Amino acid sequence: MYIFMLTCYAFMFFNTINIFLTALLGLFDITIFGTTHMRFSMFMILIFLITEILVMYFFITTGKGIKQAIQDGLGDKGLWNREKKLKMRLFPHLMLTILLFSIWFILWGAVDSNHQFAILHQPLFYLALVHYAWTLVIKNRSFQEQINIISNI
Repeated sequence: MYIFMLTCYAFMFFNTINIFLTALLGLFDITIFGTTHMRFSMFMILIFLITEILVMYFFITTGKGIKQAIQDGLGDKGLWNREKKLKMRLFPHLMLTILLFSIWFILWGAVDSNHQFAILHQPLFYLALVHYAWTLVIKNRSFQEQINIISNI
C-alpha cells in the first residue's frame, strides 16, 4: 500500500513538472526535445489522466479494503464515516481538475483553427492550473487521512 501511495506521489510530481513545462512552451513559444507545444500538451494530458485515475484507484481500492475490514469486525463504523467524508471531499476536486484540463486540451482545436472560442484556451489553463495546485493540497491531506484510517483498523 505504501509503495502504491509513493507511486501516486511520484506521478503527481512528474505531472506537475509536465504541466509547468507545457505552460513554458506555450508562453515562450519554445520547443523541448524538439517537440512543439501541441505535441508536448498531448503527452502532458495523457500523463495527467493516468495520474488522476491512479490516485482515484488508490482511494477506491483502499476504501474497499477499509469497508471489508469494518464488515469483518476489525474497526468501528466511525472509520467508515470518515472514509466517506474523505471521498466526498476529494473526488469532486479530482473530477473538476480532469474536466478543466480536458476542456483546455480540446480547445486546442479552436486555437488551431482560429475559432472564436480560442480566446478561452489560455484563461482556462490558468484556472485549471490554480485548481490543480489546490487539488494537490487536498490530495496530500487525503492521503494522510487515508493512512490514519487504515492505521486505526
